[in-house]
Amino acid sequence: AAARSRAMRSPAAPAASANLAVEAAGIYADFSRQPLSNDVRAALIQLCREQGLEARRDAMFAGQAINTTENRPVLHAALRSRLGLTVDGRDVDADVAAQLQRMRAFVERVRDGHIRSVTEQKFTDVVSIGIGGSSLGPQLVCTALASTADGPAVHFVSNIDGAHLADTLARLNPATTLVLVMSKTFTTDETMTNANSAKAWLAGKLGEDAFAAHFVAITANPAQAQKVGYAPERTFEFWNWVGGRYSLWSTVGMPVALAGGYEAFAQVLAGAAAMDEHFRNAPLEANLPVALATVGVLNRNFHHMGTHAVLPYAQRIALLPKYLQQLEMESNGKCVDLQGQRVNYATGPVIFGEPGTDGQHSFHQLLHQGTDRISVDIIAVAKDTSALPGHHAKLLANAIAQADAMWTGSTS
Repeated sequence: AAARSRAMRSPAAPAASANLAVEAAGIYADFSRQPLSNDVRAALIQLCREQGLEARRDAMFAGQAINTTENRPVLHAALRSRLGLTVDGRDVDADVAAQLQRMRAFVERVRDGHIRSVTEQKFTDVVSIGIGGSSLGPQLVCTALASTADGPAVHFVSNIDGAHLADTLARLNPATTLVLVMSKTFTTDETMTNANSAKAWLAGKLGEDAFAAHFVAITANPAQAQKVGYAPERTFEFWNWVGGRYSLWSTVGMPVALAGGYEAFAQVLAGAAAMDEHFRNAPLEANLPVALATVGVLNRNFHHMGTHAVLPYAQRIALLPKYLQQLEMESNGKCVDLQGQRVNYATGPVIFGEPGTDGQHSFHQLLHQGTDRISVDIIAVAKDTSALPGHHAKLLANAIAQADAMWTGSTS
C-alpha cells in the first residue's frame, strides 16, 4: 500500500488496474494498492531491459565476477541450488555440500547428546556471537521457527556494548553452553572482542581446557580461526563469494539447525531455491522479485518516497524489518554507479517497521495523516499457527483494513 497524506488524496479510491498480483514459491503479492497502471508496469519492465537486468541476473547465476569492487562472483544462490560452477579451481557444489554435511553431522551429534561439554553434560544453550549478516539472518529465522524448536535454546550477541554479552551469559550455565563465533574474516572487532570475553568467562568457570569442547568457529577465513586456537574439526567454512547479508544459507545457519533440527534448515534452503528458480526463469512481466524491485524504483524515484515501512502482521517475523534494513540499505545505499560515477537518481529508501498491530498504536498516525508520502509493505501469514481462537482472524482483518485505509483514505 502507498500511504499518503489525507490532504493529497481524492475522496474516492484510485481505480485498480487488472492483473496486479504475482505469486511464486508460496508468496502471493497483491499490488492493487500501488500507484500502477498497465502502461506504468510496461514502462518499468522496459526500464529493466534497458538497464540489462536479465543479462546481469544470468551473469550472477553463471558465476561471473559481478562484484566489481572486489572482482568476485556473487553466488549465495549456490548455497541452496546446484549451479555446476567452478571458482578458483574449486567445484562450488561439492564444497557447499561437504560443509553442509559436516554441519549436519555436528548438529545432530550435539542435539542427540553425543557431543557433550567438558563436564560431559548435554548442551542446553547456544550463544551465537556475530554481527551484521552473521547475526541478523539466523536470528530472524530462529525467531520465526521458535514454536517448533526442540533443541538447545539459542541466544544471539552482536553489540560490543558489554551489557549485551554480560546479560546473556548471566542467565546461562557455562557447563551446558556451546558458543558459536561467526565472522567472515574472523577479525571483526565487535565479534572477536565478544568471543574473547566469552572465552574468559568460560575459562574462569571451567578452566582453560573447556575452550576446545565449547567453542565453534564459522568463517570464510579458517586459517585465521585456527591461528587463534580453533580446532579444524570445530571450524566450519563459507566463502568469499558469499556476501555477509546473504550468508544465512551457509554454515552461518547453524543456529537454525541446532534449535530446530537440520531438516528445518533444509526447508529454509529449499524455499530459497524455489525462489531462485522462479527469479532465474520467470519472464520479467511475471517475476515476483522484479515486480517488488520495480515498484520500489517507482515509489522512490517517481513518487519521491524516501521512506519505506515494512509491517509484518505476524509476530514470529517481527525481526524481518531489521533484517531488510541491512539487506536493502547496505546493498543499495550507494551514491555512485559501477563505473564510480555519481548517480543522479535515488538509490534506496530508509527502511523501518514494526509488527502489526503494535504499529497501529504507534507510528501509523503519521502514515495515515502525516505530510510525508511513505511506501508500505504489509505482510501477512495465511495460516494460523497459534491455536488461540479468534486471534488470527482479527490480525488478518487489521492487515487488510490498514491496507485499504492507507490507499483509500477517508473524506473530511
